[in-house]
Amino acid sequence: MNQEIKRGLNIYLYYWTVVALLVFLVINVFSEYLKIPNINLDTIDLMISVVSFLFGFLISISFSMILTRVSALKESLAIETGRLVSLFLLSKHLGKEFNDKIKEKIDDYTISTLSNYGTYESGREMVYGISDDLKYMELKDKKQTNIANSFLYILGEFEPTRERLEYLTSGKLLWATKAVNYTLGGLLIFLLFLNRGTPFTNVMFILLSSIVAFILLIIEDYENLRIGDYIANISNSEQLFDLIEKERYYPEKILSRVKLEEGRKYRVGVYDKAEKKEKIFVLTYNSHFSSRLKYLINKFNIARRFKGS
Repeated sequence: MNQEIKRGLNIYLYYWTVVALLVFLVINVFSEYLKIPNINLDTIDLMISVVSFLFGFLISISFSMILTRVSALKESLAIETGRLVSLFLLSKHLGKEFNDKIKEKIDDYTISTLSNYGTYESGREMVYGISDDLKYMELKDKKQTNIANSFLYILGEFEPTRERLEYLTSGKLLWATKAVNYTLGGLLIFLLFLNRGTPFTNVMFILLSSIVAFILLIIEDYENLRIGDYIANISNSEQLFDLIEKERYYPEKILSRVKLEEGRKYRVGVYDKAEKKEKIFVLTYNSHFSSRLKYLINKFNIARRFKGS
């Protein structure tokens, strides 16, 4: 029987909106005893209108920038996968030794970029290593020579795509933009609090403040690549692992995002905090999968505590 794998606090940030909703609810209830005199509600209404407009304007710009980046990432990931597939298929015609070398490079590269998606430069050495493996090509006839030329052309086209992915995955919003977003969001929540007094305005304070928190948190999720294109990268990686006939690899932190098949073997990366590196284990997905994975995670956490003591 398949068991659900719990990932602890490995959740989207926007889930904390529920906590924010409860916090604003508590604030609303207990602040009934707090009275702020000499408040001009007309002025508060005007300020809410101005701040809401500015907040909405900057949030729209922020979302536009982030979604443009996500769209570019998805396109580049598709191009990257297509070129890796082409490199592997072409290498089959250039000798078994060369094909095995390319298979290992693609496997290492895919594992590295999937495990360290926010730092895509981790795959550089694997790509550079392909050039070192060109000496293993078999060029016995004109056909192989033509295939080798195609291979080299695709390899040359692959590097700009990898550089673009490296740039896009490390890109962030300007800190000034984020600071203004949070400032306006906090100011809007404060003004909504001051505007309370009737059951309607009390409810609006709770709901609108929670929505502001949700917007700020989901922007963080998109910016940190936790939503959208990372799923596309997982799907592309699965395609590559199947093509080169290797067990699919997943970092343990993303297992909750993928569908595992009963009886199938998977490579699971478990981060050893003591040695500050990932260790990969081959596990069969069955009734013992979750307990085995939990044991490995606890083992490394315990090792870390003993090392630090």
